[in-house]
Amino acid sequence: MNKRGQLLGLPLLLVFALIVGAFIMLYGAKVIYDLTQEANYVDFLDTLDDLDTNIQTFEAYDVGSSKVYALEFPDAVEMLCFYDSTQTDSCTLDGEVCSAELEGELILLESSEYNIFVLPSGLYERTRFTITSFQSLEGNPVCVSNGGSITIQSQKDFVGVAYYDTP
Repeated sequence: MNKRGQLLGLPLLLVFALIVGAFIMLYGAKVIYDLTQEANYVDFLDTLDDLDTNIQTFEAYDVGSSKVYALEFPDAVEMLCFYDSTQTDSCTLDGEVCSAELEGELILLESSEYNIFVLPSGLYERTRFTITSFQSLEGNPVCVSNGGSITIQSQKDFVGVAYYDTP
């Protein structure tokens, strides 16, 4: 018996196996990317929780106590803004007046329910947060670029947050 029809089946089987293998690799790459993004979000939330803990701690400290706190977030986070709904003041970014574009974006985000904003605003599923009550000392909101620093200062009746210019 001559088996000529089976000769075409083997190349088709190999091509099909290559296509399935490629899809499996693409799916694996997507899963790894998603896990990396989720890990960055969890790292961001851990840092934000640490900041909240530091601000809570300063509520019990003596008046005038202060600490420089470095804001080290994942690279995708451009800036963090501290907003106090009880104050009306001009927006500052790294100690200087905010651009009109940034002020416009912050107006869309501002709410009395939230006092921390992450920019860019669509970066994570949630980019507005509420942490322990504080007051901004230099502008409102006080925005600090990723990698910048803030000072947390204990005042008489509140904890103040201000941009810290590193030398």
